[in-house]
Amino acid sequence: MSSQPASPGAQEQAMKFLLHSHFPAGHAYPMQAIAQALVARGHDVVWLTSADNEARVRATAAAFVATQAIASVDAPLMRGNATGLFDARHDQLGRRMDAQAADYRAVLEGFRPHVLLVDVLPHGARALHELGEIPVYATLGVIPLYSSTANAPLPGSGECPPTSWFGVLVNAMRHALNRWAVFPLLLRPVINRQRVSLGLRGLPFGEPPEYFAYSPHLHIQASSRNLEFSQDPSSQQHRQHTAYVGPLVTRPAATSNALPAWWPEVVAHERVIGITQGTLAMDPTSLIIPSIEALRDEPGTLLVVVSPHVKDIESKVESPSNVRLAEWLPYHLLLPQLCLLITNGGYGSITQALSHKVPLLCAGQSEDKRDTAARVVWAGVGIDLKTDTPSPDQVRVAVRRILNDKGYKTRAKTLGDELNSLGGAERACDYLEELARTAATCF
Repeated sequence: MSSQPASPGAQEQAMKFLLHSHFPAGHAYPMQAIAQALVARGHDVVWLTSADNEARVRATAAAFVATQAIASVDAPLMRGNATGLFDARHDQLGRRMDAQAADYRAVLEGFRPHVLLVDVLPHGARALHELGEIPVYATLGVIPLYSSTANAPLPGSGECPPTSWFGVLVNAMRHALNRWAVFPLLLRPVINRQRVSLGLRGLPFGEPPEYFAYSPHLHIQASSRNLEFSQDPSSQQHRQHTAYVGPLVTRPAATSNALPAWWPEVVAHERVIGITQGTLAMDPTSLIIPSIEALRDEPGTLLVVVSPHVKDIESKVESPSNVRLAEWLPYHLLLPQLCLLITNGGYGSITQALSHKVPLLCAGQSEDKRDTAARVVWAGVGIDLKTDTPSPDQVRVAVRRILNDKGYKTRAKTLGDELNSLGGAERACDYLEELARTAATCF
């Protein structure tokens, strides 16, 4: 951003913040860190999210409000273990803005926030701002940051930036096609129908795609610029108001009583590899079981597998001697013990692992995971197997390559130092407070 926010605690009085996070746990966790930090500063925080996130909200002492209209839009996605963010037919956008506006207005009847913070699909927030019903809105980046510059890969492509002038030219043409044809023909009508129903004009023709996903007032990205291909948004307003804060992680509570009896083995072992499949696509047969089969006989290696499907895994792999299984482990304790994390590539898991300077082996192609893996490869901190279902041989070869090349660890350390220097949830709160103060003088 163009200017630094005031230091923590500089506000003269408590401010009011309305948070809205998408239903998946991977979206709720970063928002939880911000809610926790805002409440600790004495602010009034209301958090609108799905009913199954209620415990996460209440753990922060924020006020919980369950989505209603939005929940009906999300229900098919939840049944299908999808987020809807990469729906090529845009089915999930047809009613979403109307639903967002309805749920926001229900909260606004008794709570007038200085700032509304949303993590994805900010169409309802933008509409209410333009209608003058909220002072300002901000967005929170919990998936890769997508730019529309000539060097930026397209969302969902799984590509790295082009390295030749011809590649840049082709990429620029693809972005132009999106901006001037695909968006106007497919996305703009879906959004405009709902904007008109709210009494607004349609979106400007040819508007940079960044306005579709990010607030021009403040966008907080839970990462670093170097992990995001060292590129900036194409819109000047978004360039000026995009802030990188590194991973957003809640302050840990005492967890020693929840650790398994075998935890001291992990602490004492010299080579520990973690295996996880995140919070959405968790079928263990796709990545966890092939990874166990690949490494069950690897000399001097201890495998720590984190999955809610422990019994199913045990029935299929017959408990190898070098494998330890847990339904849950606190990442802030697990990650510092690892020399490598094998993952299907959720954005939060990737950034947290890198903040602990852990190289990565990625195997995930759904949603934004291929784009996250491309960033890992581009930064030189891991390998992407480019499949949801790797073979044991693919896993074994890649693991040995990473562990035998010290460059991966060196680059992960450098990137981890950068991520850790960006301030996390506390810095995010600084930016939100500064936005609230600025908006108060203009609204």
